[in-house]
Amino acid sequence: MHNILNIDLNLLKLFTVLYQNGSVSETADALNISQSACSHALTRLRHKLDNDLFIRIDNKMIPTQFSEHLAAKILPAMELLQVGLQPREQFNPDTDTTYTIAATDYTAWCLKPLIEYMHQHHPRIAIRLITLEQRIPEEKLKTGQIDFACGFSHQAEQSQSIFGLTWLTDSYVTLTSKQHPLAFKTTLSIEDFISYQHILIAPWNEGRGVVDKALIKNKVLRDIALTTPFGLSAPFMLIGTHWILTLPRKYAQYVSDKLALKIHQPPITIPEYKLKLYSHKTRQQDPKIIWFSGILQKIFNPTYCEEVN
Repeated sequence: MHNILNIDLNLLKLFTVLYQNGSVSETADALNISQSACSHALTRLRHKLDNDLFIRIDNKMIPTQFSEHLAAKILPAMELLQVGLQPREQFNPDTDTTYTIAATDYTAWCLKPLIEYMHQHHPRIAIRLITLEQRIPEEKLKTGQIDFACGFSHQAEQSQSIFGLTWLTDSYVTLTSKQHPLAFKTTLSIEDFISYQHILIAPWNEGRGVVDKALIKNKVLRDIALTTPFGLSAPFMLIGTHWILTLPRKYAQYVSDKLALKIHQPPITIPEYKLKLYSHKTRQQDPKIIWFSGILQKIFNPTYCEEVN
């Protein structure tokens, strides 16, 4: 039995070409090697397979019975390899395609302009949003179980395998009900801020968040009354309470008038957050991934892209 691991695959390529044209000189030309190198390579293959492979008859290389048997297996395999080496077709948005995106409730809400655009311009494209069980589900991105993860960050990240496209940057504001004792203040102090209980939005069940890290820099802590992974419902929890909620400005402005809530500037410096579309670097040349990323950039026109390196 001959082990393919012990055979130079270039020799099988030579076998394929020689079987098809029956000429050593033509094979040498096709492989861009000298006729002498072609003859030496054929000799090596004969030794490896312990068979003459071709017999010269009337200046033509005639395959042996063993070669005929070998060609029946090798030629289809070579054709399959040739097909596999062809450039991938461009993505066609007019075919039925589903994109699976892991997201939090808030990041899914922010994707609404993209979803509306797809509905209007590419109705054959379906978007499937699923729960983001961890901030960056690397393994599912790699295996293609999901195409993207829509998350956020506050600082530079380090990863050899994940690419992050920043498509929205925003700041944080603080919300209270309009009946809250602080509602009539134009400026909140840190003492005001920590005098009342807070709601913590924790998409991945964190014990503390970016606000707490900022407070620690000021050597103070806050009292958490409610921790919830549901960012969109968090403002509703303020109604009828003296709780405080710090959340992204974009959603706070959307919901404040509807729920009669007051927007405040936080009394501490909180880093801006960046919404990111994460994908796996092994899929960066996938036409499906390239096309969707281009649409995202077209709609939101981000000022820069960040690679998680």
